[in-house]
Amino acid sequence: METSSTVTQQATYEILIVIDTVSIKSKYSINDIDEPIKIDKANYFTIYRKNNQHDSVHGIYIDCKRNDKIIISGISIDGDSSDAIILNEIQNYKSVKKKIVSFEPICLSKNTVFNIENDDNEPSVESEMQNFIWFESAISDFGKSKIKISFSLYYLNSDGNQQDLYGHFWFPLEIKFYNAAK
Repeated sequence: METSSTVTQQATYEILIVIDTVSIKSKYSINDIDEPIKIDKANYFTIYRKNNQHDSVHGIYIDCKRNDKIIISGISIDGDSSDAIILNEIQNYKSVKKKIVSFEPICLSKNTVFNIENDDNEPSVESEMQNFIWFESAISDFGKSKIKISFSLYYLNSDGNQQDLYGHFWFPLEIKFYNAAK
């Protein structure tokens, strides 16, 4: 008896959101820390490694197949201010009737070990738990999808030992999914 199996190749598309925290703090004063503030396009841009004729810093165009995977993560540009961002949620926003992507948060805790010199110039080893957060979704269809990316901005407090919440922010991002099989 012969058995046949099909191998489905799944591509992964990674988008990095870069957020200018110094610019955000200079433009937006926080009155209501619980209510997210929509930021301007000047305060963020995207990096998508596959360039095509349509790519821009505020919209992404992906040639894909159904069930390919898309990953979105974020970092901050802080101008040595020790600011940090955490992506909180990515949801569909004013999209067409069909839902093309449905993002789920992924969190990975990783123990990082590094060498440091102590006061006696003796090498010692320290370890630190680090958390990495990103969002993933399978691509279920083709077309235009507008998503809302929500994040929190943290800054180093005056004693320099802890990061405090500055505020919650969001912005829309448009992604166009094209059928790569055509």
